[in-house]
Amino acid sequence: MRKFIIFTLITFSFSTLAAAGELQFDKLMSQFESAQGPQQVAVGNQLMKALNDEQFTDELYQFSTTTPTDSVKQQVWYWGSEYYYDKQDYKKAIDYGKKALSLSKGKDIEADCLNLLAMSCFRMSRFQEAATYAKQCYALDEKSGDPDVMSSSLNTLAGIYLGANQPHEAEKYILRAIELAKKVDNPARMSVLQGKASEVYHALVNDKKALEHINIACDIEQKLGRHEMLMVRNAQKASVLIGLEKYSEAEAILRDVIPFMRKVGDKLSLGIACNKMGKALLAQKRNREAIPYYREAADIFMSNGDISNEMHSRRGLYESLWSINPDSAKLELDRFDLLKDSLYSNANAETLARYNAEFGNDQLLQENEQRKQFTHYIIIGSIIIALLIALLVWWLMSRRMHVREEALQATINALRNEKEDASLSQESSTLSEQDQQLLHQVVECVKKGIENGKLSIETIASDVGLSRSQLNRRVKAITGVTTQQYVNRVRLEQARELLADPTLQVSEVAYQCGFDDVASFSRSFRRAFGVSPSQHRNSDK
Repeated sequence: MRKFIIFTLITFSFSTLAAAGELQFDKLMSQFESAQGPQQVAVGNQLMKALNDEQFTDELYQFSTTTPTDSVKQQVWYWGSEYYYDKQDYKKAIDYGKKALSLSKGKDIEADCLNLLAMSCFRMSRFQEAATYAKQCYALDEKSGDPDVMSSSLNTLAGIYLGANQPHEAEKYILRAIELAKKVDNPARMSVLQGKASEVYHALVNDKKALEHINIACDIEQKLGRHEMLMVRNAQKASVLIGLEKYSEAEAILRDVIPFMRKVGDKLSLGIACNKMGKALLAQKRNREAIPYYREAADIFMSNGDISNEMHSRRGLYESLWSINPDSAKLELDRFDLLKDSLYSNANAETLARYNAEFGNDQLLQENEQRKQFTHYIIIGSIIIALLIALLVWWLMSRRMHVREEALQATINALRNEKEDASLSQESSTLSEQDQQLLHQVVECVKKGIENGKLSIETIASDVGLSRSQLNRRVKAITGVTTQQYVNRVRLEQARELLADPTLQVSEVAYQCGFDDVASFSRSFRRAFGVSPSQHRNSDK
C-alpha cells in the first residue's frame, strides 16, 4: 500500500468500537458526513480507530484539530472506500472512492484511489468506467518507473478486459505484467499474475497453457504457506480442469474449496466456486445436484450487484432446471435475459474498443498531439469517402436485390404448405431448376436440423453434398444473402407460422425454431419484420 502522510496527534475522548460491524460503520460514516469542525475530526478518529481494531490498517491513523479539513475527508473517504470494497459493498466503495479522488489530485494517494475505483467498477460490471480509472492509474505508475506497481496496474487492466469478454486484449496486458514482474522479487505478485494468465488462456480456449500458468501459481502459494490464497488458485485450477473435460478432478478440488470459502466468509470466491461446481456437475448430467450450487452463487452475486457473474449463475440454473421443471427454468432464462440487456444497454463491453491500447516502448498512454490531429483528418476523410462509396453500392444493388428478395421469399413460402411448386412466385421462375432444387434442399435441412437439434452450416453443406465454402458461394449467388442469413430467414418464417397458434407461448416458438433464448429470437424477429413476435401475433387477431 502506498505511503502517505499520517497525522498522529491528540484525539478527543470518545467511546470506541471493539469490533466495528458494517451497520455501526455506516452510522459513523453518516455522522462524519453531517459533522463539522472539531466534531468531524473526532468522528474521523473513531472511524480510524474502528478500522485499526479490526486490523484493517497497519497502524492507528489519527487527526488533530489542526489537521486540514480536506486531509481529514480525503483519508476517511479513502479508507471508507477500502472498507466497503473489502465487505463487497461495491456501490458504497465507488461513492466514497470518488469523493476521495476529488481531493487527491497530484498526491501520492491518487493512484490508490484510481486503482480502488477501477476494481470496484469492475466488480459491478461497469467495464468502461473501470478501464478509464485503470488507465489513469497505470499512467501514474509508469511515471514512478516501479515495475512492481506497473505490473499490478496491468493485471487490473487484464482483469477488466477479461470481464468484458475481450481475452485477446487481456492477453497483451497480462503478458506485459509478467514480463515486468520478473524484474523484481515478489512471489506473491507473480502468483496473482500467473493466476490471471490462466484465466485469460482459459477464456481463449487454450486450457493446456492455462494449466501451466495455474500450476505455477499453486506452487508459489504452497511455498509461501498461504492456505487461503492456495484455495483461490485451486478454484481457478478447477475451471481449467473443466475446460479439459476432467470434471471429476475439478469436483474433487471444489469440494475442498467451497466449505473453506464459506468458513472464511469470502463471498466472491465462494460464488465463483459454486458456479464452477454447478458446471462440473451439469457436465456429468447431475442436474439436481448442480441446482443448489448455482442458486447459492446467484444469491451472492445478486446481493453484490455483480451482473456478469450472476448471468453465469442464471444460465446454469436454466440449463439445470430445464429437464426437471421447465417453468422454473424459463424464469431463470428471463432473469438471464434481463441481466444481459442491463449489461449491454450501458454499452459497457462494446465501448471498451475505444480503450484498446497497444504496447510500445513501455508506454500505453503517451500520444503525440500533432500525430493525433493528423490522424483525425485522415479518419474524417476516410469516413466521407466510405459513405459515398456505400451510397453508390446501395444504389447499384437495390434493383438487383429486389428481384432476389422476391425469389427468396417465394422459396421460403414452401414452409407454409410443403409444396414448393405451388408457392413459387412469377419472379422465382427466373431461377434455374437446379438453383430452386438447392434452396429447397437447404430449407428441408433447416427443418430437419431444428427438429434434431443439430442445425449448423457444416451439417447443411454435408447433407446437400457440398463443402461449406461451395454452399456459401451458391446460396449467395442465388439469393444475394449469405447461407447463415438465408437459414435465419427460414427459421423466422417458420416462427411466423407457429405464432398463428395461440396455444404456443413465444418462448416455445423460439425454441422450436432453434433459438437459444427468447431475447435473441425477439431481436431477430423485430429486425426481420419490424414488429415483435407478440405484436405480430396480436396483429393477426
